[in-house]
Amino acid sequence: MSDMNASITTPSISRERAPVGIEHTTADWETWHCDSNTFKHRYVPGATFYVVRGRARLTFAHGEQLDIEAGDFVSIGDGAQAMWEISAPIETRYTYHEHRGTATGA
Repeated sequence: MSDMNASITTPSISRERAPVGIEHTTADWETWHCDSNTFKHRYVPGATFYVVRGRARLTFAHGEQLDIEAGDFVSIGDGAQAMWEISAPIETRYTYHEHRGTATGA
């Protein structure tokens, strides 16, 4: 008997308050705005983003929930799928993770 789900790993997800100097660090990152109530996204590759303004709850396919708001610095690993429930229009600055031979963690 084989369980195909046994080999599936849960993507890494982290949130922390943005470090000092984040405005400078993210100045050349792409900007994303969303005024909709919901947004669904699959992270391939993974991404790191700074929440400039707004608030949302991310519910991941594996069940984890993450509340984010202005001032948060978030990293979502490759393969994660999230449904965003946006409670205040959101703006983020983001960058995608580079694919490398080995995984890196914070």
